[in-house]
Amino acid sequence: MVVALAIAASGCTSDDSTEPQARGELCRLAPDSGESGALRRLLGEKDVRTDISNDTDDLTESMREWLEPGGPERSALPLRMCSYRPAKTTGARMVSLEFGWLPREGAGSKAGTLPGKVRHYTVDDAAVQANDTVSRLTVPCRMPGDLEKASQKVLLQAEASNTLLMGTDVRQKTIDQQITFLYLMTRRAAEALGCENDPLAKKPVVEPSPVPAA
Repeated sequence: MVVALAIAASGCTSDDSTEPQARGELCRLAPDSGESGALRRLLGEKDVRTDISNDTDDLTESMREWLEPGGPERSALPLRMCSYRPAKTTGARMVSLEFGWLPREGAGSKAGTLPGKVRHYTVDDAAVQANDTVSRLTVPCRMPGDLEKASQKVLLQAEASNTLLMGTDVRQKTIDQQITFLYLMTRRAAEALGCENDPLAKKPVVEPSPVPAA
């Protein structure tokens, strides 16, 4: 099954959908990968357009820099990585992914809660909150070497925003599919960052969880 890709990164485009996942580009998904399958199920389309805002090197450099002195005292501005849409869809309707660090002490605060009707889930060691269009995942990531101490003060945060769902009657199945896709993509980000605690190693099983205390 061929997935049509229109990839934009630093002004370059490519329609190569056969590049192996092992090449290290987080956003580019091999057609036979679990991430690609989860995305196609979420979008309900075989042909998907991919736009890349930042590559894997941008992610690792930015996230590591935020763990230098001063970083754990504030949240890292989320780095937008990639967006996906059915190939024939135009405009701002898409699924987009971003990653950042979140101070552990602020993880359960009211300020960090998504707007609207929010449901809470656990998937492996990750905590997830989701409304009808946005899913946000947090998980510990123990970084190697000199960054280990700083990484213990933060959580890896990933967010998927799905504007394709705006104005629609969103089913629980769709939310579960979006969380599954976000989990698999966050696993790729964790591997790129070198998280030594191997978070998100298990097969994703989305389960409801109690609302966390503020």
